[in-house]
Amino acid sequence: MNKKEYDRLRYLANKEKRKQQVKDYYQANKEKVKEYQKDYNENNRDKIQQRQKEYQQKEYKKDPEKFHKKNKKWRNNNPEKVKAYEESDLYKKQCKIRRWKHQGIIHNDWENIHDIYMDTNNCDYCKKQFKNTLDRNLDHNHNITESNNIRGILCRVCNTSDVLADSPTIF
Repeated sequence: MNKKEYDRLRYLANKEKRKQQVKDYYQANKEKVKEYQKDYNENNRDKIQQRQKEYQQKEYKKDPEKFHKKNKKWRNNNPEKVKAYEESDLYKKQCKIRRWKHQGIIHNDWENIHDIYMDTNNCDYCKKQFKNTLDRNLDHNHNITESNNIRGILCRVCNTSDVLADSPTIF
């Protein structure tokens, strides 16, 4: 019998005893354990998020219908969390970037482009100030499909008249 097999058998034989030991330790050291967990979560946020993302992707690939049902059930049971998230700047940013990708806009640094887009107050072509958020448009070259194809941030009038049609991409 090798060590791995021995350890497995030992674990199975003492499973309940070990569970009780862990439970007792937790009860005796609740604050210490919670502080450790808090520190670990803060120091390993990216690692944890990556692990969660991989797990969700795996679960989705396994059974997409079950995954969607589970998400729908959670959303129905937590409407206040859903509403708070949908009102957050992070959600709005993700929606905007998702829409740009769907429209065929290609870039390798979405965070930077979003920041530039949000900080831009005037049309890159006519220099007029944007009237509202609907007036601001991210213009792109529809013929470029493999690399960055953003030409500028334009007002609605300049974007629909395609004033930068012959211009190179600038971002």
